[in-house]
Amino acid sequence: MNVLITGGSGFIGGYVYRYLKMNKYHVKNFDIIGNDQDPDFIHGSITDFDKVKRAVYDSDIIFHFAGFSNINNVKDKPLECIDLNIMGTANLLEAIRLKGEGKLIIASSVYVHKKQGHLYTTSKVAAERICEDYLTLYNIPTTIIRLGTVYGEYSRHEDVISIFVKKICNGENICVHGDGKQKRNFIHGDDVAYACEKILINNTYGEKLILAGNKPTTINQLVSILEQINPSIQVSYSKELAREDDYQGDIGNLEETYSLLNWRPSIDLSQGINKLKIHFCKSI
Repeated sequence: MNVLITGGSGFIGGYVYRYLKMNKYHVKNFDIIGNDQDPDFIHGSITDFDKVKRAVYDSDIIFHFAGFSNINNVKDKPLECIDLNIMGTANLLEAIRLKGEGKLIIASSVYVHKKQGHLYTTSKVAAERICEDYLTLYNIPTTIIRLGTVYGEYSRHEDVISIFVKKICNGENICVHGDGKQKRNFIHGDDVAYACEKILINNTYGEKLILAGNKPTTINQLVSILEQINPSIQVSYSKELAREDDYQGDIGNLEETYSLLNWRPSIDLSQGINKLKIHFCKSI
């Protein structure tokens, strides 16, 4: 089994790449940046169809994590978001079609459950629909994994947990935007990596899986956990509204995914925050 990870130098893809490699899978990393000393690194972009074809040719299963990952930058770079998230996915599927065999596991987002439109969400919905069409028209096995809010030591540190924990390590105060009732289903990157191995083992193609924490956490609840870790932190609330695309609703049946994969997240939020705190405080 030859596994290809697109975006294996990035945040979530990096967790999966390192985990599978550590567990002796034949895995390669296809990304625009990476370690040139790593013999399993393939330099290339998912928007470069020729390079995609060459990478896919030697692969049996592709985990697709590359794309426009920072939702906060979509408004300034809409075409880049569309190109990466939609055309990048189409390139991989078309390369598999031309090869005549292969399986695609694509990282989507729980934000596709939102009724309110947002360009990032639209790009993810479109990518999912294209996967469904290639499955119907060409019988290309695909699995869609809808990710909750992933956090961890190797993130870009632009997520709310990283921002808050880093401020704690720097002795700074925490500022909550809005009323703090915004919800997230947080999940640690290590749990995502383990779930991806379960996807390989269980051969779950044609499924839509939700990889997320088993219950939503409000920002206010997150702050309470941080206060338990460091009772001296000062918390303020700004009049600035929460992000307009913040998710507030239900993300679907998590237990269905847990049962199908015989897996569930093992790192609770307090454990994950402590891991992140150790990581940040060591670097200060």
